[in-house]
Amino acid sequence: MLLYIFYGLYTSIAAHINQWLPQKILKRRAEKKVIKTIHRAYREVPFYKKKYDEAGVDINGIKTLDDLKKLPLLTKDEVRDNFPEGIVARGTNIDHCHYSATTGSTGRSLPFVFSHKTHIFYIITNFRVYTMIGYRPWHKSVYVKYTDSKVKRFGPFFRTGHVLSILPVKEQIEKIKQEKPDILIGYASLILEIARTVTPEDLKVIRPKRISVNSELSTKDQRDYISSVFKCPVYDEYSTEETWMIASQCKEHNYHIFIDNVWVEFLDENGKEARPGEPGEIVLTTMNSPVMPFIRYHIKDLGRYSDKKCRCGRGFPVLEAFDGRRDDSFILPSGKFVSSLKILNTFTMYIKKYLHLMEEFKVVQEKKGLIVIYLVKGKEYKKERFQELIDQLTRIFGEPVKIEVKIVKSIPDPGRVKRKAIESKVKR
Repeated sequence: MLLYIFYGLYTSIAAHINQWLPQKILKRRAEKKVIKTIHRAYREVPFYKKKYDEAGVDINGIKTLDDLKKLPLLTKDEVRDNFPEGIVARGTNIDHCHYSATTGSTGRSLPFVFSHKTHIFYIITNFRVYTMIGYRPWHKSVYVKYTDSKVKRFGPFFRTGHVLSILPVKEQIEKIKQEKPDILIGYASLILEIARTVTPEDLKVIRPKRISVNSELSTKDQRDYISSVFKCPVYDEYSTEETWMIASQCKEHNYHIFIDNVWVEFLDENGKEARPGEPGEIVLTTMNSPVMPFIRYHIKDLGRYSDKKCRCGRGFPVLEAFDGRRDDSFILPSGKFVSSLKILNTFTMYIKKYLHLMEEFKVVQEKKGLIVIYLVKGKEYKKERFQELIDQLTRIFGEPVKIEVKIVKSIPDPGRVKRKAIESKVKR
């Protein structure tokens, strides 16, 4: 335990210094870490050796970042199909790792693991996201999320609060009033829903210094609206659970790509590197997770990078924009608005509770009073467990809505366009 504490302190100092280094140095360091990750994965992870050998890759020829294009892309299906025996490094005891699963925005369960050392680094990069926008250790952070952040409190420092993301919005507001956050953190659509619902009386108590939204696409107009309601700046970050922090906004509201954590490629329709300002598919390579590395991981998000420098002085490259995770919110018969993330969070909670309950799902609002769940059963599916999830959805909706479950063998993949797990066909 003492060793992990010292590692955490060292890593925290290094991570906060990294952001101020010149971009040339950061890229040179990233190149070394990426190449080391690839060669280690070839030696220790059966899936990568087999995949690269079958593709005719000369692993000794992978020496620079330009050589990345010689490697085939990694898909989420390959991760699922090879977990854990193929995609996890040989000799890894999964019971001693951080083990979880995520739905993302696609609705398919994706299991992953990383070591405790990697987890410490990821938590520190998470902390850096907030220090970039003015967070200080004596501020209180309140998370609107489906699980508690479990950040350790040290006396008056690192105080946190948790508001369950699947609670009705008025209950969330009451909880936030009790917590009195200095920084409010949560899914963009959930914070937007709260901003639309709070009253002037609520705002006499809820007075955050800043707000950070995450885990889904948010527009500048939405963030500006939230800012106008709470009278404080609103910042955005971009990440995945399995690769952790990809980019986050600084006080200048520019996104900085964390190239000390993940290398990001932007590929055009021909698989070549997109030019600055042009949209490209985002492909990720992790640098700090040898237990389960993601190399040229194709997540089907679209983004544009910039060659401009930010006035804040950070050396991290700038992400001009990203476009990828657009989920539909539901409008019920009464006109009530229900965030798609609240629905997705419910599925995520049960995927984490029963890891093999379901393999895949899609939730479609066919009309205001009818919701259809298309479900691919997991190997440990039990009807009564899935009924728990349906009962929770019923509580969230709070009014008579018919929920039909259709068991299917697979859910069609639309190809290049990212499939939505939550979709409404109700006209706005």
